[in-house]
Amino acid sequence: MALLVAAHVLLAGWGAVRQSVTFDENFHLPSGILIAARGELRASAVNPPLVKALAGWAALAAGARIPGSLGSGEQSAVGIAFMLANADRYHRIFVAGRLVIVLLSGLLALAVWRWARRLWGARGALVALGFYAFAPEALAHAGVVTMDVPTALGFVAALMSWQAFVIGGRWRSWTAAALSVAYTFLVRFTAVFLPPLLLALTLEPFLRRRVRAPRRVWLGYALLAVTTLAALQIGYLGRTSWQPLGRWRFESHAFQSLARRAPGLVLPLPDTYISGFDRQAVESEPHATPSYLMGVLHADAPLAYFPVALAVKWPVGFLAALALLALYGLRRRPRFSHALWPSALVVLFLWIAMFVGRLGIGIRYVFPIVPALAVLLGALASARRGDAAWWRRAAVALVAVQAIEACAHAPWHMSFYNLLAGGPERGQWIVNDSNVDWGQGLIALRDELARRGIRRVHLAYHGTAEPSLYGIDYVPYLGGAPGPESDWIAISSYYFVGLSQRMMLHEGRTKDAMRLDFTPLWKRRPEAMPAGCMLLYRLR
Repeated sequence: MALLVAAHVLLAGWGAVRQSVTFDENFHLPSGILIAARGELRASAVNPPLVKALAGWAALAAGARIPGSLGSGEQSAVGIAFMLANADRYHRIFVAGRLVIVLLSGLLALAVWRWARRLWGARGALVALGFYAFAPEALAHAGVVTMDVPTALGFVAALMSWQAFVIGGRWRSWTAAALSVAYTFLVRFTAVFLPPLLLALTLEPFLRRRVRAPRRVWLGYALLAVTTLAALQIGYLGRTSWQPLGRWRFESHAFQSLARRAPGLVLPLPDTYISGFDRQAVESEPHATPSYLMGVLHADAPLAYFPVALAVKWPVGFLAALALLALYGLRRRPRFSHALWPSALVVLFLWIAMFVGRLGIGIRYVFPIVPALAVLLGALASARRGDAAWWRRAAVALVAVQAIEACAHAPWHMSFYNLLAGGPERGQWIVNDSNVDWGQGLIALRDELARRGIRRVHLAYHGTAEPSLYGIDYVPYLGGAPGPESDWIAISSYYFVGLSQRMMLHEGRTKDAMRLDFTPLWKRRPEAMPAGCMLLYRLR
């Protein structure tokens, strides 16, 4: 068990060191530094503050400086101000913040092992841990300062501990559940789906009469509201104005509608929590965020987006294991009560992604289903009476296959596509955005340029870090025929397939989104594909 967790932490840490600063990190970490240093909660309020603050404290310990001016205060302007103030230590402070997420992913690996051990026994727990430890998606997002891994940790820990409380009735289990729920609410707004999920799952053991202390369970559930609201007040430093909704100015249709229907309603929530939730709701509205699938840009994520994306982004070993699990379920029928709780987490996040948020810009939005499925896959090695040994042997073999796939692409786990998809060179045309290119390729590009003796390059880079901070001498490519400054051009996959975004230049991001035409290069193979997300071409 320890070796698998250590392997996961080492691989994730390798990625944390080798990846350049990704798109959202340039918002999250400066926000966390401001929270940790000044208690300033408003910068990048679209996510609650806890994990950002933890990463911020790590960055401060690594020498992060706070700029004298934060510009407009908008998250992009704050990110640029921090970048300029920390130019000589930029990557170092982000690596420090990333190590917090690496450690949280290590805790999530332990949670997967412990939950699977309770459900399937020691052998099942090791198989479940193996599938999580070598999941490229887990390794990718464990190495960046984003909320995907911390969110999954909160949901898994909450379900695991609440299940123990419902069945066993011990207050120690309730305490673990209360802390997990409070933590999740301080990490991401999707935590609002957690209380109804816990309530629905509580009904199953009641119907099966497997609850030792029914009154204690309902008391414990009611107390979760008290502890969670208290945690939010503590996490947001008690900054609550207690104003009725009619006095707020909301941006999202959902909150505007709520304010019209109940203008006198006072929510017992911190002001920044409400305003951040409102802003997050705007980003989830129809037509707010376009989605790229199979070479076509859609106004909203098609229903096929996540099934297709998962089919090409998950390792063949993992997909084969899920097929084997389906066969095992049909033939051996594992205990329904054991499979229900992790299965409910899978269904919840697929439902949120496909029918509620519909943010088709990366499978990271359904990341919590990875540890949940890993727990379920432990059933293959549960060694129930009558189980043939080949179920367990096949599961172990598939863990090994997945480990080989993950290690072969290390440390560039974010741009992983399976062999069936043709790797990142072909997979980028199926799904793009944070599935392949989140700005993480500057270090790999710098090394490739040095290896080829290329001193200057035309560059179309998709990200929020300024490339010269990584020692890249570049001429921004903004369209038309490249000039004589270099015989080479490097292109982020995001721009290469035709997507548009504001581009980071020496003087800051462009005012408008850049849509560049690289169709003349589409039929040519690149000279190199650093980090699986940058395409390097020789022009002449």
